[in-house]
Amino acid sequence: MDITPSAQETKGKALRILEVGRHPLFAAAAREQVDFLRASHAPADGARSLGPIAYVKALKRLRRAEYDLLVLHPLEHPYWHARSVLQIILSHRARFFPALFSTFASRILHLGHTVPIVAVDLRDSFSIGAHNSHLLDAARLYFKRELPVDRWHTFLRSSHRNPPGRTWRSQPRSQRWFAKLRPISLGATLPPADMPSVPKTTDVFFAGSSATNSAVRADGIEELRALKAEGYRVDIPDGRLTETEFHRRLAAAWLAWSPAGFGWDCLRHYEAAASGTVPLINYPTIHRDLPLVDGEHCLFYAPELGGLTAAIRAALADKPHLLHIAKNARAHVYAHHTSEARVERIVAAVLGRRLDGSFVSEALVSSPRAQPTL
Repeated sequence: MDITPSAQETKGKALRILEVGRHPLFAAAAREQVDFLRASHAPADGARSLGPIAYVKALKRLRRAEYDLLVLHPLEHPYWHARSVLQIILSHRARFFPALFSTFASRILHLGHTVPIVAVDLRDSFSIGAHNSHLLDAARLYFKRELPVDRWHTFLRSSHRNPPGRTWRSQPRSQRWFAKLRPISLGATLPPADMPSVPKTTDVFFAGSSATNSAVRADGIEELRALKAEGYRVDIPDGRLTETEFHRRLAAAWLAWSPAGFGWDCLRHYEAAASGTVPLINYPTIHRDLPLVDGEHCLFYAPELGGLTAAIRAALADKPHLLHIAKNARAHVYAHHTSEARVERIVAAVLGRRLDGSFVSEALVSSPRAQPTL
């Protein structure tokens, strides 16, 4: 017997959501509507864990359809993997077994109920590991931050040692998996929308690891240093900054160099835009979610030798245009890349509803590439 409430019964009723994973996205955006249970082999952050008792209670509530949506964050490694076990031992010590159980329980929480499921993967990796293939079957949609331009490459290592060929791509199950893929932005913790503007005192700002983090960063940092030697005002902090100082120095620059790290999408893209500084980013390698547009919200540059230098010279030669881009970027990020905005897009695409329970147009959620405007 289906005990899921009908659409008429739930119309206008705020959604109830269960979120399970390492970092809360939904809980951060709609705390009163979301129950978050932590399931990770990384160090605990104080959130309630998906232990045996919590798992049983959550499963009972799912079976009674007390939740409208189950959000599952894929694990980086399977719970039985040696790296997972070792990390749990090092991070949790006396709480080893509860932590190990939480990763196991998250792996089977899609079973035994009819509540709609969505997978949300904000990790750096562009591929989906074989241990997460059950989510491709169970979830209505699979949102992924680092979604390759050719979305088929996501399945590298899922069922194929190499990028899957024509035979694998033509299989019905593979086609179903492919149809569920959607991009989702990483977003960032943004400064207050009413933060006062800061005078522009530097040309380019960059804060981050470059030596081993990314080849794009390692190549570009030398060009930045060369520009600084020429007399350009390049701000590269020597050490870690406080949050207040970071945002102040970021906002004081005309450009924020925001190259790819382990993944292309980066917190700095959105932090810079929100601070009134134009993000300067190497050309995208992923399928993006309501993206920052080159020349409108950001500037892109070619990663080949000299590309970054040329882009910086050209941008700084037209500062009125940079002010225009910065204004557009700030508005775009606060409209579309806050936690609330990203969660609303996910819910609309999966359920055709907003967090408050109201319905959205079917046209906005029917296409695999549609992006609902809320």
